[in-house]
Amino acid sequence: MTQLEVPDYDLGLRGKLVRSDKTVHPSGLAFCTIIYGLSLTDEVTDTPFSNAENGYPDLTLAPDESTRIDLPWRAGTQAVIGDHLSADGRPFEASPRAVLKSLVERYRALDLNPVLGYEYEVWVFRENNNCDRGDPTRFEPFGSTENAYSLTRSAEIDRFAQQFIDRMNDVGIEVEAFHAELGPGFFEFTLTPQPALKAADHAARARQYLRDLCAEHDLRASFMAKPFADKSGAGGHVHSSLARGGQNIFATEPGTLSPIGSRYLAGLVNSMPDLALMFNPFINSYKRIVPDMFVAEHASWGYDDRNVACRVLVDGITSARIEHRRPGADANPYVVADALLAGGLDGLQRSLELPQVGLHKGNAVDLPSNLSQALVLFESSPIAADLLGKTFTQSFAATRRAELNRFEQWIHSSITDWELSRHLEHQ
Repeated sequence: MTQLEVPDYDLGLRGKLVRSDKTVHPSGLAFCTIIYGLSLTDEVTDTPFSNAENGYPDLTLAPDESTRIDLPWRAGTQAVIGDHLSADGRPFEASPRAVLKSLVERYRALDLNPVLGYEYEVWVFRENNNCDRGDPTRFEPFGSTENAYSLTRSAEIDRFAQQFIDRMNDVGIEVEAFHAELGPGFFEFTLTPQPALKAADHAARARQYLRDLCAEHDLRASFMAKPFADKSGAGGHVHSSLARGGQNIFATEPGTLSPIGSRYLAGLVNSMPDLALMFNPFINSYKRIVPDMFVAEHASWGYDDRNVACRVLVDGITSARIEHRRPGADANPYVVADALLAGGLDGLQRSLELPQVGLHKGNAVDLPSNLSQALVLFESSPIAADLLGKTFTQSFAATRRAELNRFEQWIHSSITDWELSRHLEHQ
C-alpha cells in the first residue's frame, strides 16, 4: 500500500491509502480540492475554486517520486507526497507546496538556494479515555517535572524520544536534538537544515509521524500554540540562510552579514506585518505572543537576541543564519516557508535596507496582536499578492476569515465564566 500525503493549510498533511500500483500511472490519481477548505475540526470553508456551487471538484494528484519512502514501522507501506495539478497540467496554485516550489525557482533565477531548518516545541500528553471527550482534564502531561533541558525529564522520555529519532532516521529525516522544554509535558525537537522544499517536507512528515508514534503509545502530541495561560507557548522557529554553489553566503566574515544576507533580512522584517497571518494562523496563536516569554510583538531583529523576532547568528561563516522566532508550532510548515521566502525575496528584489537593530518601539513596527488585524493586513498586502499569487492568497484568507467568524459566533452565543462571576451575583 502507499500512503498519499497531500499538504493542506491547517494540519500539514492529509491523505489516504491506495494500492501502490495506482501510483505508477499518476494520471489515474485524483484528490478532492475540499482539502484546502477543511479546518482543524473539518468545518468546510468555500473557496473561489472549491465550493458548494461547483461541487468541490477533484483534481489530478501527481506523486513526487523524490519523496517516496518506505515506512519500516508499517510493514508493506510506502509514503509519497502528492501535488495537485490544474487542468492544464501545471502545479495547482492554491497548494502551499506549489507556492513553495515557485518561490524556490525564483531564488534559483538569482543563483540562490534557500536553506531552512525547523525546530518545534510540542506538548505530549497521556490521554485518559475514561473522561468525556469534551473534558480538558482527560489530557495529563507526559512526565512528572517541568524543567527545561532537564536530564531527569530526558530520562523519563528517553525510550520514546529514541524511537522517534530512529524512525525519522530510517526515512531520511535527521533529528539533531530532542530535549525537555519549560512546561508540562513540553518538549522540543530540531531538524537538520535542508534545501527549502525538502526541509518543509521533512518538517510536515516529522510532525505527522510524531503524532502517529504517540498514538501507538496511548499518548497525544499537540502543536497547539498556547494550551496553558500561565505557561510559555509552543514555537515553530525556522532558521534560514542562502547558499550559492553549495556555500553559505549569509556572512562575509564572522560577525558580519553579507549584503545579500542584509537585504534578505530586511525583507523578512519589512514583510512581517503583512505575512503575520501565515506565521500565526489561528485565534489561539496570538495568545502565545508574550514578550516576557520570548515572542516579540514588533518586527524587530538583533544579533543572538531571543527577545526579537529575527535572531541573527553570524559568529561563523558556514553556519550563518537567521532564526525567525515569530512562527508558532501550530503553523503549517509549508505556509511558514512560503512567508519566509516571499519576504526574503522581496528584500532581495527591492534591495531593501535594514532598519535599526533592536526592540525599541521607535524603530520597530508593531505586529498584529490578533487574527482580525493579521487578516486585514494580509488581504491588502502587495507582497502577498505579488509573490504568493492570487489563488493562494484568496484561498488562504478565506479559511482564516472563516476561522475568525466561527470564533466570533461562538463568543457571541456563549456565556463565559468571566461574565457569570462578574454579573450574576453583583447585578
